[in-house]
Amino acid sequence: MSDDAKKPAARLATGSGEQVIATTGGLTMAKKQDAEQPDLRVVGSTDATNPFGNIDALRCPQDYEEFMGGEANAVFAVRTLKEAMHLQVNPDPEYTLLGQYTVPTKQGTYFVFRQFRDALGPLPRRCNLHVAVDGHGEYFLLLVKQPNPQQDDNVWYDTARAVAAAATQGWVKVTKPVGTDRGWGFIHVQHKMLTWPQKPFSDLLYAAFPDRVINSLGHDLIQQFKERGS
Repeated sequence: MSDDAKKPAARLATGSGEQVIATTGGLTMAKKQDAEQPDLRVVGSTDATNPFGNIDALRCPQDYEEFMGGEANAVFAVRTLKEAMHLQVNPDPEYTLLGQYTVPTKQGTYFVFRQFRDALGPLPRRCNLHVAVDGHGEYFLLLVKQPNPQQDDNVWYDTARAVAAAATQGWVKVTKPVGTDRGWGFIHVQHKMLTWPQKPFSDLLYAAFPDRVINSLGHDLIQQFKERGS
C-alpha cells in the first residue's frame, strides 16, 4: 500500500451541502449530504412590513404602537371550535395570545389592535388565539371566543378554554354534551405524532390576517362603522 493511501482523508464542508474529500492524490466530491432535508431552525421574522413583528407588544398592551400592514405569502386559516373536530394545540406558550380582539366579517376575520377597539363600538370580540392542528394534519389558528369586558363569563366560554387547555396535553375530539347550555366537551383520542411549525408566531399571525389588520383610525372598517352612524 502506498504512503498516500495510508493518510486519512480530510473532509471540508462547502456552502452547497457537499463535502470535499481532500487527499494527497487530489480532491474528490463526496455525495451531497441531507440535500432533501428542510431547514427547521426557528428564525426571527425579516419582513419589516409584518404588523405582528413586535409580538411582545401584543402580550404587553401598554407597549402597543401603530404598524403598517402588507401582503402575506401564505394562508393560515382562522377557525373556531367545531363538534367532532380532532384537535391538538401547541403547548408552547410562545404560540398563544390571550385576550385579543377580532371582528368577523364576510370577507374574513379582522385582527384589531387593542387601542382601536373602542372605535368599532360593539363589533370587536375578545378571544384567545392558539396555533393548532386538526386530525387531517392541517395547521391553523384556533380562535377561542371569550367574554368582552363588562360581560359575564358563561359555560360556553369556560368550557372552550377547558377544551383548548386539554388539547395542549394531547389529541382530543371536541364534543357538545347533551343538554341545555352544557357548553363544549372533549374526549381524549389516539392520533399520529406531529411536528409543530417552526416559523415565528408573528409570521403565522401575519399569514392568518394577511390584509385584515386594524392598526389605524383610518382603516376602512372603522370608516364604514362611522358612516353607518352606529
